[in-house]
Amino acid sequence: MSFCSERDKSKDLFAGRVVSICRLYACVWLIALLLVTLPSAPPATAEPAHGYSPIHELKYPEGFTHFDYVEPSAPKGGVIRLAQVGTFDSLNTLYYPGTTPADLRNYVYDRLIIASADEAAGYYGLLAETIDVAADLSWVRFKLHADARWNDGKPVTAEDVVFTFETLLKHGAPYYRQVLRLYTIETASPRTVTFRTKRPGDREFVRIVGGLPIHPKHFWEDRDARRKSLRAPLGSGPYRVKSVDAGRSLVLERVPDYWAKSRPVNVGRHNFDLIQIEYFRDATVTRQALAAGQFDVWQEGDAAQWSSAYETMQRNGRNIQQTTFDLDTPGKIATLVFNLRRPLFQDRRVRQAIALAYNHEWTNRFLFNGRYKPVESFYGDTPLGARGPMTPAEKAILGERIDAVPEEAMDRPGPDLREGAKDDRAAFRKANALLDEAGLRVVGGKRLDPVTGQALVVEVIYNNPALVRVFGPFARNLERLGITLSYPLLEATAAVRKKLDHDFDMADLTMTPRLVAGNAERLLWGSALADRKGTYALAGAKDPVLDSAIAAMLKATNRESLQAATRLFDRAMRWQRYVVPLWRNDEVWIAHWDNFGRPQTAAKVYPSYVDRWWSKRRSVD
Repeated sequence: MSFCSERDKSKDLFAGRVVSICRLYACVWLIALLLVTLPSAPPATAEPAHGYSPIHELKYPEGFTHFDYVEPSAPKGGVIRLAQVGTFDSLNTLYYPGTTPADLRNYVYDRLIIASADEAAGYYGLLAETIDVAADLSWVRFKLHADARWNDGKPVTAEDVVFTFETLLKHGAPYYRQVLRLYTIETASPRTVTFRTKRPGDREFVRIVGGLPIHPKHFWEDRDARRKSLRAPLGSGPYRVKSVDAGRSLVLERVPDYWAKSRPVNVGRHNFDLIQIEYFRDATVTRQALAAGQFDVWQEGDAAQWSSAYETMQRNGRNIQQTTFDLDTPGKIATLVFNLRRPLFQDRRVRQAIALAYNHEWTNRFLFNGRYKPVESFYGDTPLGARGPMTPAEKAILGERIDAVPEEAMDRPGPDLREGAKDDRAAFRKANALLDEAGLRVVGGKRLDPVTGQALVVEVIYNNPALVRVFGPFARNLERLGITLSYPLLEATAAVRKKLDHDFDMADLTMTPRLVAGNAERLLWGSALADRKGTYALAGAKDPVLDSAIAAMLKATNRESLQAATRLFDRAMRWQRYVVPLWRNDEVWIAHWDNFGRPQTAAKVYPSYVDRWWSKRRSVD
């Protein structure tokens, strides 16, 4: 499973089977509580502005001309050919179930606000001309831009926003049905819409409601929004559907008179006349298609393939470039999460012992050509990670709950990956001692589960077939401890269902922490969701330290208070061993034919090639 950041999902096209499934996962991560009655009119305590940040000053002032990471004079024209692994069966993004291309939400529909790529949490109006946020974050009011138009020429109105909100709440993907329960919506004029939340102070509120892809009410008045459809949708965004071949291909064409093409947030973006997307069954076939020139750009997610496959293509005369982009974020963190609902895994010693059987150094060297970094912190090299002894600010967050912190965590941010063991032999000695302490007897070379009395078999549920190469050595190491690792390859939807039903011992979990942390941590690790099936609280953690840290993250109003909260969270996660940390990657690997120009920027932002690159050949064949 991959828990993707909102920026990743809203700005970039992903490749690979894991990422295709990520769009399905995104439907089920947010869980909310029931609505309560709120006041009928917001107090006048805020001032309308061109943008908003919940935690820092905006980088771009009112009247800015373009984002720094784009090329404002980028030429328009040409085509970019992309690949996706997977399929789709509908173009109706208002209705679930149905598998729809993410490209529709990204490029056919506009949102009220857009996030800048070079700020931790800077949001600027797109459909919204101004953003008006209550001081206590209990409501947000958007005033729509007077020029906002659907691509049929009709104006975008507050009724369209209400229609989108209400339809997604009732019939949309589980993500929307669950998260939107927190909010209500009302209008005061054709251009003004106000959202309210039952959780004042939640920093994510404005981002979530402002990021909804707005749909046209009038388009759906004589159509059933509660059914799958392959009919070309109407949007207000920079692209529209030109052609579709169900499950196989999608072609988007740039809208020449797009209403917002000159808005500062769009200058230098949306440069291709055509976006052609082909769908393939797996990553291997996709790479072969890239080498054959069937498409132009591929984001590689496999370190071993990045190290070897493209050199082979180049030796065979293919003019394919490999470009590595560094990020200033924690990157992607791959783990195997324990299901703490299993009595066995409630014992930290058992989790420690299993984690000791994984050798990152060996795995990275021999399986991934040294491309990955160890997970020494869940926030990478950023200032959000724990360091040194616990600070007074961290202790203040805990209050009386400080007794729930492991004693070792008071003095150090976390244990070494192998907890001081210098080699496999030392690691196995320590792991065996931990299992002995936990009461897992050895009979005939097999550890016995103290609950069932049977030989201990740990089953891993996963969606990334590339993990099989990791499981082999891991299983051999666990066998030396008397534990059998089972890792059946399930059909994708079956694996997803077992995860949602929390029917597993361990599961793959890839996290992409944001620089403004809190919401993802709540969804994955908050105790309020631990007992709810259908959520991505996979671990089922009920840890008062994590809960305190998450609550402090969500309430943080400055970098200092946020860092204190994330460092406490990081410290608890590292000591409690709720996951086996596999690796971290803060690079993005793009393989592409040499057909494109791109902005020359020092900013370490996500490389959205569809969004910001341009064609060197500006004719469309």
